[in-house]
Amino acid sequence: MNHRLKAYLLLVTLIGLSVGGYFLYQEYFIGSPVEAGSSDTAKKKEEADTVPVELSTATLGPISSFLTSTANLRAKREVQVASLTAGVVSTLHVEEGDLVRKGDLLCRLDDSDLRIRLKLSEQRLAQAKLQQERAKIRVEQSAVQIKNTKQELNRQETAGKEGLVSEQVVAEVRYRLDDLLHNQRSADSEQREFTHRIEELDAEIQQVLLEISRARITAPFGGHVTERTVELGQTVRNLDALFKLGTLSPLYADVHLAERDAQSVSPNFAAHVSLGSNSTAMVGGRVLRISPVVDDSSGTVKVTVELEPSGAGFKPGTFVSVQILTDERAEVVLVPKRSVVEEDNESFVYIGQNNVARKKKVELGYQSDTEVEIRSGVAAGEKVVVAGQGSLTDGAKIREISS
Repeated sequence: MNHRLKAYLLLVTLIGLSVGGYFLYQEYFIGSPVEAGSSDTAKKKEEADTVPVELSTATLGPISSFLTSTANLRAKREVQVASLTAGVVSTLHVEEGDLVRKGDLLCRLDDSDLRIRLKLSEQRLAQAKLQQERAKIRVEQSAVQIKNTKQELNRQETAGKEGLVSEQVVAEVRYRLDDLLHNQRSADSEQREFTHRIEELDAEIQQVLLEISRARITAPFGGHVTERTVELGQTVRNLDALFKLGTLSPLYADVHLAERDAQSVSPNFAAHVSLGSNSTAMVGGRVLRISPVVDDSSGTVKVTVELEPSGAGFKPGTFVSVQILTDERAEVVLVPKRSVVEEDNESFVYIGQNNVARKKKVELGYQSDTEVEIRSGVAAGEKVVVAGQGSLTDGAKIREISS
């Protein structure tokens, strides 16, 4: 064997050892590239064949049935306080937001001229009473004089019959009696006239006192001043609105329900009232009354809900959402509302069993904002798909992902 052949064999041996060492290194330290590639591909294929979903467990719990409507709150009582006389506002005693009691002074009109009229009427009344008293005295005096004159006339007539006095004397006494009777009638007429005058002046004084009292604008009931439309020094006319007064507790919500829904509501049914601008602000209430008639223009029935003493935000005019409780169920199967799929007017949910989705038709019951009652089709403890249903079919492979 020559040197050239030896060198060739040595080169082939070295190449073989290098290739063998490379594959040995891949086998024991890195692994087979073919097998690693096959594992990754299988894993990706398996993930591609499954649908990622979010699951939730069906539970047992209570749920209620509500009729929901909206309304604007109104006060128990709210009225315009108007002036019952004309005048100029001389003083203001309240501002908007003030709490007042029945009879409290709200404002006063200038009553100077009325008080002058009152004083003059009282003076005329005192004078009329004095004149009435004088007329009464004259009547009494006339009565005494007439009595005495009648007695004298009887004596003179008796004496005349016996011829002791002349007929002229008897005639003079008779004439004096007639004059006294005339004076008595005149005095009696004056007394009646002054009595009538006193009654007129009494009525006039009562009228002035009434006008003076009307110059004091007072609260017809206890409540809050919700609006003031009058200014100091303003000239007001009869029946001008000056203030708005309201009783802010309790508050009421008038909701209008469909005639069929209203039939399931009765007085004293519980209700929940929440602010339209903040659904977390909620107070309780109760159905106070139900209108006995149906509005022919809308086909609805007015239901009045009385609120419990409310907190901040609940004011007359506030827009609210009203839920009237019509029924309660204690232990029913509940699932998240977002798990329900509607198809062809039927309801379905997907159940996760052993990483497989099973489509089940369900019968729904009462619903809340987040949950729905399952009357049939799902049992408590089963896992329902709440996210990812759009990519599912019955029997599809699934894998659960955390929410």
